[in-house]
Amino acid sequence: MFDMLCDLHFGNTHEFTYEMVATAPALADAIKRMAWDKEISTIYLACHGNEHGLHLHGWEEVVDRKKLSKMLLEGGTRRSLSGVYLGACEFGTKELAAFLLERDPKLRWVAGYQHAADFVDGTALDVMFFNAWFRYLDENPDARPREIVELVAQYLSDTCRGLINTREENGRSVEDEDAPGMGLAIFVRARGAKGGIIDLLRDFD
Repeated sequence: MFDMLCDLHFGNTHEFTYEMVATAPALADAIKRMAWDKEISTIYLACHGNEHGLHLHGWEEVVDRKKLSKMLLEGGTRRSLSGVYLGACEFGTKELAAFLLERDPKLRWVAGYQHAADFVDGTALDVMFFNAWFRYLDENPDARPREIVELVAQYLSDTCRGLINTREENGRSVEDEDAPGMGLAIFVRARGAKGGIIDLLRDFD
């Protein structure tokens, strides 16, 4: 996916860092090293998941929100990460985003799927997200991460509502696992005195 996107936007396939991990310690180490790279602002995690957390092939325990938050914070003040995209089923909930964003002031946005993500449909939506991300970043090189992700959210809302919707938003039961609707969400901190977390694909700040 990123080979294609980087070739399209940068004319080569070397503008991203790829690592394959099978255990929680390996994931923590990879995140820390990426977080220290000033050229990396976003981490995309592609793995199995459910409402309890991420599942790695070589690790029996789930990587829950506490473990993930700790991994993201381990880089300390050297970190340059501003966004996390969870390419995993069911873990991209508002509760998770609130947990991560409340503990990490450097983190600006968290995206993920609230329902099961079909491989083909999910990959297509992931491509659309990052294709828009690169395009808007190229048009606005000095824009802040919040500004870019807001533009991406608006683009996705306008072009692929059915893929973004939850099962309920597509008129189906939340219990119907075969129903269309992956429930992509993009969470950020709400502006204003009330604070809290909003979903840029559903809420208005």
